[in-house]
Amino acid sequence: MTDGLLARLPAALRSRRDVLSDRERWASARVVAADDHAAVLVRDVGAGPAVWAFGDTGSLGVLLAPALVAHASGARWVTAPRDVPVPPEVLAAAGVVPRTSWDRLTTATAPTRVAGEDAVRALDPVRDGAAIGACLDAANPTTQARPGADDDAAWWGVGTDDDLLGVIGVAWRGGVDRARSVHLHGLGVVPAARGRGLGTALTAVATRTALAAGAPWVSLGMYADNVAARRVYASLGFAVDAENAGYGPPGADRP
Repeated sequence: MTDGLLARLPAALRSRRDVLSDRERWASARVVAADDHAAVLVRDVGAGPAVWAFGDTGSLGVLLAPALVAHASGARWVTAPRDVPVPPEVLAAAGVVPRTSWDRLTTATAPTRVAGEDAVRALDPVRDGAAIGACLDAANPTTQARPGADDDAAWWGVGTDDDLLGVIGVAWRGGVDRARSVHLHGLGVVPAARGRGLGTALTAVATRTALAAGAPWVSLGMYADNVAARRVYASLGFAVDAENAGYGPPGADRP
């Protein structure tokens, strides 16, 4: 099923890390527009279609707008490269407005040790689930990451069982052959503990552990204007794979 998606894509796109990572979630998608260098996918997410456009921005400048008009009415979410302009009338036809600007970063190199790692410990998503949730409520309340999700792989934290100061989780994603990549999510440090390097230490431990366990790469997403986070991730070896814009209905959360 997942290999079927790759087979439907142009050959030049099949080795992209974002495509390999997300090919399971997009296995049922239709390729509604494509050339040799770009593609537009559409899948049903229950409340309307989700659209993912990726590849050469010049090609998408031709492909994306007609695809949105023809296939994305009532769209739940649209992801496309930021450099691809989408005319206002096309956004209106799809029922979406600009919502986010975010980057996807990856690394296949284990980071060197950083200060604070000795305080990071593995958490049990069942036993520590309530404490992880309480930490996220204070540290990163908008994240959709929670322990116990279907793709949940592991969690780490800093602090005591009753008072976690920071947490991070990883989720399984697609990879190469049988080797699955992982995606960092749910990173949060409570306001009172920020500025101590805890987020850097949590990210370093999670990344190094995942790569040591055989993940071909580790990915994460970040808002494009988060300059402080960008510096941290760059220091740990992460590089930008894709610069995206997200479009959704006014007031809607990303699915």
